[in-house]
Amino acid sequence: MKLQKALSYSPRADFIVEVIQMVSGLLLVLFLWTHMLFVASILIGSNAFNGLSLFMEKNYLLPAAIVFLVLVGGAHIGAVIRRIPSRWAEQKIVWKHAKLIHHADTWSWLFQSVTGAAILALAIIHIAVVTYGGIDVIYSSGRIKHGFLVFYAVLLLLAEYHASVGLYRIFVKWGWVKRHKLHWVLGVISVLTVGIGATVLWIFFTMGVHA
Repeated sequence: MKLQKALSYSPRADFIVEVIQMVSGLLLVLFLWTHMLFVASILIGSNAFNGLSLFMEKNYLLPAAIVFLVLVGGAHIGAVIRRIPSRWAEQKIVWKHAKLIHHADTWSWLFQSVTGAAILALAIIHIAVVTYGGIDVIYSSGRIKHGFLVFYAVLLLLAEYHASVGLYRIFVKWGWVKRHKLHWVLGVISVLTVGIGATVLWIFFTMGVHA
C-alpha cells in the first residue's frame, strides 16, 4: 500500500530515529520549562529579571542556549522529517486516513507536525530579536508593548501544546504512565505554564516602560 510504503522504515533505523526524536524532544521540553522559569523571575521584580539577564550575559549562557537549540532542535527536526511523508500525494493519504479512523492520537500527531513548523518559524524570529535587541526589563517590555504581545502569546500556546502532546506520545508509547493519569498531569502542567506565561506577558505589557 502507498501509506505503508510512505511510513515504513527498517526496524533498526526506525528505532534510532525514535530514540533521537524522544531524547531531543525531552531536552527541548526541559529547555522550554527552564526558559519559563527565567522569564517568570519578573514576578519577583525587575531586579531579579535583570540580575538573571546579567548573569546569562557574563557567563555566555545566551550563545550557549542558541548552540543548544541549533544542535538539539536540528536533531529533533531531522528525526521528525524522516518520519513524515515528503510527497504531497503521500501526505494526502495520511490526512485521508486520519479523517476515516477518527483517532485522537492520529490527529494530535498531525497537529503536532503543523505546530512544530510554526514554532520553528516563530522561534527563529524570537532568537534573532533577543540576540540583537538584548534582554532586560526595558527591552522586553518595549518589545511586548510595541507589537510583540500577540506574537509571544501565540508562541506560548503553540509551544505548550506541542510539548504537552510530545510528552504524552513519549510516555504512552513506552508504557511509562497510564493514559488517564497522564492526561490529568499534563493538563495541570499546561494550565500552569500558560497561566505563568500569560501573567508574565501582562506584567511586561502594563509596566509603563517605554523603549
